[in-house]
Amino acid sequence: MTRLVPLLLLPLLAAADWPQWRGPARNGHAPDYKLPVTWPKEAPAPRWKVPAGHGYAGLCVAAGKVFVHDRVGDKERVRALEAATGNALWSIDYAEAFAPPDATAGKGPGATPAFDRDRVYTFGLGGVLLALDAATGKQLWKHDCKTEFWGQKKGPLGDDMAFPPCGACASPLVDGNTVVVNVGGPKAGTFVAFDRVTGKVVWKALEDRSSYASPQLASPGGVKQLVGFTGTRMVGVKYDDKSLLWGVPFKALYDQTIITPVVWKDRVVVAGEGRPTFAVAVPASPGDEPKTAWKSDDLKSYMTTPVVFGDHLVGFDHRTVRLVCLSLDKGETAWTSPRVPGKYHSLAAAGGAGFCLTSEGELVVFRLNAAEWTELGRWKVCEKGSWSHLAIADGRLYVKDAGFVYAIDLPG
Repeated sequence: MTRLVPLLLLPLLAAADWPQWRGPARNGHAPDYKLPVTWPKEAPAPRWKVPAGHGYAGLCVAAGKVFVHDRVGDKERVRALEAATGNALWSIDYAEAFAPPDATAGKGPGATPAFDRDRVYTFGLGGVLLALDAATGKQLWKHDCKTEFWGQKKGPLGDDMAFPPCGACASPLVDGNTVVVNVGGPKAGTFVAFDRVTGKVVWKALEDRSSYASPQLASPGGVKQLVGFTGTRMVGVKYDDKSLLWGVPFKALYDQTIITPVVWKDRVVVAGEGRPTFAVAVPASPGDEPKTAWKSDDLKSYMTTPVVFGDHLVGFDHRTVRLVCLSLDKGETAWTSPRVPGKYHSLAAAGGAGFCLTSEGELVVFRLNAAEWTELGRWKVCEKGSWSHLAIADGRLYVKDAGFVYAIDLPG
């Protein structure tokens, strides 16, 4: 007999949660936040701050908890903190020997945990994929991608042709009863879907090398597809049969395909490695070539994924260290901000405002308006600067730097 579980017993996802990479819809938007009439000049003292280890993984905020994935010593660690107080609820760890060849890539995890119903999924820098009980931290299933899937083919320098050189950083994507991960290589497949309950492989697509970029589901041109970077190209994988619908080459040094694709109508915006940002109109039928709709020399991003508002986007230009607003229709520049110093910037949108957190630990808040740049305020929000993506949930800003996790009440 099938046992029915009352819905009231299952942890429900609140509209104000930030349950995965770039928020509820994976687009950088935080719902249900209302902007104050005047933005305060100074940041309030943190509601709480808790020590944190190494790693650039973003924070996952859901079901009244903050899920933190970091590294302490020779172990990667996953913790659940109470969102309101920062109190520790549970913690698990596991040995991880992988160290990136480039120290600036970070010693710890880079993928943001994903929460779904009663579970949280994490993907470690060395390829350990975990499914954990969100209430207790109990391990439900595990895949060690390094031992199970990688090492099938070596490159000219002896590097693994499936594994990203500086570690696995693509954040898991929960799709119904599957967890989709950018694993990479001929054995696993570039994109792999695991059963959310058992961890068994449900399907796989392509055989390209993996990417640092997190994939997403979208329907450009009215065709549902998985859109994402592989190590060498941006692709659309047709959802119904997992076949390649289209692809755009993007050869980058050390396979640095990092930025999450931005989808708008029938277009996919492609950026990275400090190159001009461009948009392609994707085809509805396999075999048809995607066509470049526009290209912008004013926005050359490296790691920062743009945020869309209306028929415009805001991105960060790596050369000039300025925010740039482009029209999504023609790629025309609407405005350029004053300098926003830092090597990395995470972008989010909430309540009609843009939130830009820099690697210097500064939060820049600006109005989402295509007519002109309007800065609302700048706060110093963390001590050591942040390379982790910010999270906005339940009226709070959550930030992780090299030493702490912070919860800061937003005005509203």
